[in-house]
Amino acid sequence: MEEYKPKIVKAKLHTAGKTYEDIKKELKGQGFTCKQMKAMVRQNNYLDGLTLYLSLWNYDNHEKWHLWNWEDSIDEKVMCALYEAEQYHPMPRYKHDFERFKTDWINGEYDPGCSFTLPLEQVEVLEVLQEELDNVDHSKVKREVERAKNAHRDKRRKQRATKKKHRKRR
Repeated sequence: MEEYKPKIVKAKLHTAGKTYEDIKKELKGQGFTCKQMKAMVRQNNYLDGLTLYLSLWNYDNHEKWHLWNWEDSIDEKVMCALYEAEQYHPMPRYKHDFERFKTDWINGEYDPGCSFTLPLEQVEVLEVLQEELDNVDHSKVKREVERAKNAHRDKRRKQRATKKKHRKRR
């Protein structure tokens, strides 16, 4: 049986230090507003020094850590950090609405709609809880994807050819 499990670690975050000016320079031309970049600074300040559980996945070439879980004792700080992330989310649902966000969070109804990731350099791994397990035959997966693409292409060609025959008969 093919199986994949990501690497999971307990890690300490080092996210403070980037100022608004640093972020502004880094993200220049990407369409973020001043308010959104200030939310990024606040988010980083909430996360700095926290110990969280993170995962590392092959689907993004192990380029970023993904937030996995955290202890109940830091739930409020994580909540505040993710609220700040909502302020620059591409499709925000809690723009300037902390009370609704907090209510949804407490009721277990909050869903960010995407992974929350952290740059590799902001993470200090304290303990590896699970090594990555990748028993997937990637060449087989690639062949199956190619086969599915070809089947879709062939189906479209057949449909177009059938339409052309019907038009000629009229």
